[in-house]
Amino acid sequence: MINQIKKYLFFLILPLWMNGNVIAQINFGNYSSKYTVSATSTTSSIVLGDVIQGQGNINIPIESAGIVEIVGVKYLDVIVTIMADQGLVVQEACTPTAYIVCDIPYTLQAAYVNRGTNNINQAVNIDVSANTASVVIPIKYRGNAPPGPPPTPVYEGYNPAIFNETAYIYIYGSIDVGFARAGDYKATITVSVNYD
Repeated sequence: MINQIKKYLFFLILPLWMNGNVIAQINFGNYSSKYTVSATSTTSSIVLGDVIQGQGNINIPIESAGIVEIVGVKYLDVIVTIMADQGLVVQEACTPTAYIVCDIPYTLQAAYVNRGTNNINQAVNIDVSANTASVVIPIKYRGNAPPGPPPTPVYEGYNPAIFNETAYIYIYGSIDVGFARAGDYKATITVSVNYD
């Protein structure tokens, strides 16, 4: 009986993380190719550490969020689309049974900041439905003012980078740990950015 308990306890610990790969799809719309927008993940993953089998709902707070920096023309708006897998999947071979599952459900939450600094205290929540979100945000906060004029036409000696600003997207959420198989779990989150 003691050996069975020790073996069972071995299967209680689940090291978890979410793959932080960010795939940026960029569409310049009517703007010149001189005006770029980029999305870069500043964190390679959201590491959840070890959790216990059957632990239930675990919240990943915004303080532990994965961060994506969006750099673009400060007076333009961008459409940000976020799509996440519905769950984290074990990376080892796994066959689900009546008592063990091979995935852990994940619920996406997201927020953004566009006031010039990476400060979660200024974060604005993004509405998420079925682990998908889409929002139009100005690269730089402008209150109730409308978008600025189109970018300045390119001319000799012109440097469009002087008009760039950075906005931040925070990716976090929650997982629901049931009787999942022990192992490493991963999920992919894709963030795409287009000028509006």
